[in-house]
Amino acid sequence: MPLSSAARRWAGRALDFYDADIELIYQRCVLDCLEVPRIARLLGHRPRATRDAVMEQMRRGVVMNRTLPTASLSLLESVIEDRDRHREHFRHAHQQFSWIAVYLSLVALLVLAAVLFGPVGPLAAVLVLALFAGGLRARGGATGLYFVGCLRTGWLCLRWVIARLALGIESARWGEATRRRIEPVVWRMTRGLLGDDPDSLLVSDSFDGLRSSRSRAYRIDNAALQTLTRKLSYMDSGTVAVCGPRGAGKSTLLETTVGRADFGLLAQAPASYTPHEFLLSLSVDLCESYIRHHGHTVPPLVQLSPLKRLMHRARSRFAQLLRWAAFALPAAAAIVLGVGAAVSKSLGEHMPFFQEARRFTEERIDDAAGIWQGHAAVGTGVTIALLGMAWWRARDSEWIRDAAGGAWRAVASVAGIALIGTAVVGVGQDVWIAQHLDTAVTVGIAPIVISGLLWMLFSAAADFTPQFEIRGWEIRPRVLLGILAGLTGWAGLLYVLRAPGVQGVLASPGNALHLAAVITGVLLLQVRHWAPKPAERHLVTRCRSHLFRLQAQLSASTALTAGTPQFLTLGTSHTTSVATLPPNFPEVVQEFRDLLARIAAEFQERDESVVIAIDELDRLGTDTHVLAFLAEIKAIFGVEHVHYVLAVAEDVGAAFVRRGLPHRDVTDSSLDDIVHVQPATLEESRALLDKRAELTAPYALLTHTLAGGIPRDLIRYGRRIMDMKDKTRSGELVRIARQLILEELSETLAGFRTLLGKQQWTPGTGNVLNSFRTLVTLLREPCPCTEGELRCALQQFAFYQTGDAAAAPGHELVDEARHLIDEASAYTYFSLTLLDIFAENGLERRTRQAAQRGPDGNPERLAHARQELAVSPYSSRLLIEAIRKAWSLPMSPSNVIRWPWERACPIHPS
Repeated sequence: MPLSSAARRWAGRALDFYDADIELIYQRCVLDCLEVPRIARLLGHRPRATRDAVMEQMRRGVVMNRTLPTASLSLLESVIEDRDRHREHFRHAHQQFSWIAVYLSLVALLVLAAVLFGPVGPLAAVLVLALFAGGLRARGGATGLYFVGCLRTGWLCLRWVIARLALGIESARWGEATRRRIEPVVWRMTRGLLGDDPDSLLVSDSFDGLRSSRSRAYRIDNAALQTLTRKLSYMDSGTVAVCGPRGAGKSTLLETTVGRADFGLLAQAPASYTPHEFLLSLSVDLCESYIRHHGHTVPPLVQLSPLKRLMHRARSRFAQLLRWAAFALPAAAAIVLGVGAAVSKSLGEHMPFFQEARRFTEERIDDAAGIWQGHAAVGTGVTIALLGMAWWRARDSEWIRDAAGGAWRAVASVAGIALIGTAVVGVGQDVWIAQHLDTAVTVGIAPIVISGLLWMLFSAAADFTPQFEIRGWEIRPRVLLGILAGLTGWAGLLYVLRAPGVQGVLASPGNALHLAAVITGVLLLQVRHWAPKPAERHLVTRCRSHLFRLQAQLSASTALTAGTPQFLTLGTSHTTSVATLPPNFPEVVQEFRDLLARIAAEFQERDESVVIAIDELDRLGTDTHVLAFLAEIKAIFGVEHVHYVLAVAEDVGAAFVRRGLPHRDVTDSSLDDIVHVQPATLEESRALLDKRAELTAPYALLTHTLAGGIPRDLIRYGRRIMDMKDKTRSGELVRIARQLILEELSETLAGFRTLLGKQQWTPGTGNVLNSFRTLVTLLREPCPCTEGELRCALQQFAFYQTGDAAAAPGHELVDEARHLIDEASAYTYFSLTLLDIFAENGLERRTRQAAQRGPDGNPERLAHARQELAVSPYSSRLLIEAIRKAWSLPMSPSNVIRWPWERACPIHPS
């Protein structure tokens, strides 16, 4: 059965204590380090990195001398020498004297003396034996010398046992220190045996953070969040827009900002919403969020009749009361029946105290009656009236409620603890319990120990016993063992309670009163935090009314009919119907601003923030639609003490940045500031991936490059890397990177071919589609048999440019098709560069060499090239060419095959 880390550590200490050998302890420490997960995962993936190879390297004398702690090793060696010296002395004496028989006789003599003479007997026997041994030694006879030698041998045995215990303790301590010291050495040794690029080996299977891309547990603070937080802190109120490319983390930024606010609201702006509908939805969300924030329930959309609401509430309350009474009433009856007589007797003993309290209350009532009848001074009545007015004025003061709550908690806590302490002290001073306690302990200790051991045995067996099936029947021994454990515990408890000695302790006359004090004290401690439910806030009531105003349409009608009970009826009938109309746009704006201003003022009194975030504005289509939408809803902006945060597209952010050059638009009057969410840097991508999965630096660089620093794509490519590991059945970077890049290129070129198929083609330009088809076919199922053909096709298309007159298929190519071909060629050029960098061994060495050749050799430039592909294929091609020069990659088609393959073709084994 696999042991936990704590159990393995204690087992290692026990073995070190038992062996007490330097070489064995060292070997065990190395083996324990090889079981560490981060080291064990590296073993067995490359030929040289094996357990035996690491053990062989760690056994070398040079490594041991450099690794072992010198000071503690010297101390351990001295303890070993001390143990050996005492052991040799004992062995030499043990061969000459039969000391065990002598010591057994002495023990029997001491026991006999204790039985006959009590505790003084063994002391007297020791004194007599000491005088006897001294006399024999003084005489010098053989018997005396033999007896003294036996005593000395026993003493040497004790010295040897003490030295062995000291050695075991020091061995365990030295083994623990050695293990901590050599773990980094074993880690470095294992990585050294992996050869070049040890980080290019992907051995981790932990990617839980990549599964849940929206989980808040894996979020990190980036530069954009810090910038937005800083800008919001500089403004008391205002509107800040967050712009950036899709997938850059704008929604996550808004969710984090709203989550950190004291009161926040996140609203979505789908494309199908009109400004009026959006503000209605935003008003509803605001009311519901405020109601929930103060712990109230949101009213249902359909308002029932008063009678139905009353019946529904009464039925729910009755069900709760019935369930509570089913347990509370029998429990209360049993407690009152058990302790009622003792409590009643105790109250009778303290009757003078209650009579005094009653007399004091009657005197205060007489004083109040005298003031009412005018017998008291006029100033007293005026003072009381002023106090009443002051008390009414203080009805909304929170300090009175807080002071009363604090006083109640203090009194309940002190009284509860005092009652429990009094009961405990009373039990300790009870004479009846003291007389029967010895008998109860003697009678009950054995059943308690036995039942406790059986309960522990059954419980442990239930935890470790698996379930199984026999002829289709599912057998669960765990359930049976659990029932046996419970029955054993209850049986032991009932046996102890029915024992005569325990019954004597329970029969003490003061037990009922002590139990009542404990129950009362516990109840006081339980209810000390009770407080009356506060009245519903005025704003909560207003939000409820506003919700019904927005979501419900109410109508009322009246009718009056008059007639006679005869066949002829004369009368009139009149019906009136009144229905609430949905508010129009200006009314919605005014109501929303007024309600939000009141809510913000309430939070501002406590120096708390209010944030309203509107996401998905970039879904509205073009920048013209977004600006038109902002022009409609900007009327709700500018509420005091409220921060608005909007997520917009990059073109809207560009319009705000260009305000006044030369024209002004709605962004100038709607937005106060803007935060640009840039793609993540390599360091930020590593931090994000480190929190979500255990990816080494080369894989983080590959993911960052393919994603262009976009967080959403980082997570997607992280999942793809794990998928490529399973697909290639290898953890090597060259295999995973090659498969991933070729699959991405295949999917992208297939998409370009679909777009090109919508263009107009002629017989002279149809060869372009044929070339695309050939390249996509080769990419779909790459293998060593078509390696040369695939590389040649990729190079020809990657280095191809439609602007090159010699390579152009003809002037008949339309501009849109020509631009699509240029984009596809630039992306292929980028993918070919990634293949030349990541699908070749020695990445760490080549990365250092490229970094020495200037800024274009910085690994961050690879992500810049991916980002530039979204801007223009021509500017991105220039950047890719500079990167290839820094990495010493060929600038024209080459016949050198740089990507390693397996020896056997997996597709064509023949």
